[in-house]
Amino acid sequence: RGEVKQILYDGKALPVRNLSWSIRPAALLGGTLKAEFHERQAPMNRGQAVVDLLSRQYELQGVQWQLAGSALDPWFQAWVGLEGQFTLDLQTLRLPANGLIPRQVQGRIDWQNATLQWGSETWPIGSPLMQFSGEGDAVKGIITNSQPLLPGDSSFECTAESCRIDLSLQPAPEAPPSLSNVLLLLGLQQTENRFSGRLTLPMK
Repeated sequence: RGEVKQILYDGKALPVRNLSWSIRPAALLGGTLKAEFHERQAPMNRGQAVVDLLSRQYELQGVQWQLAGSALDPWFQAWVGLEGQFTLDLQTLRLPANGLIPRQVQGRIDWQNATLQWGSETWPIGSPLMQFSGEGDAVKGIITNSQPLLPGDSSFECTAESCRIDLSLQPAPEAPPSLSNVLLLLGLQQTENRFSGRLTLPMK
């Protein structure tokens, strides 16, 4: 057992601190290394890591994690600010020994009291829900948001090279014009009061 103070990836600190972990020695008899972990200041943030000692395959199971949107800075907020509460429910994430592309993944992310910030503008956009799953080389999912200010249904597919997002959004009548202007800046096409289009984001 032990504790990790900070986790860095690509020179940036992940929004995880004081992560306590303990190993299940009995699992070694079956050729696996199992460790349970949780965040000391927030014990509800927890999960289990499994390593197959023969195949060197890694797996996360039953991860439940909550964090504030602002905790993702500087990971996502270089061009837009995120506020609200994220809840990750990761049922399984299986990784090969030689990479970070999941062999299998399934889970969901709830974003409660979601707020976008762009410059001096702030928009409450509801409570989007992202559900994702994948096997092999791609992770696919859907994003739904039934509440104003920005309801709509979207889908995405991510590989090691890029992430493709198909958006279909219909701002509420009371949405400020600045929100529509941002959607146009993203390259979405407007048909009456609906914005749709595809964004392709490089992963490298």
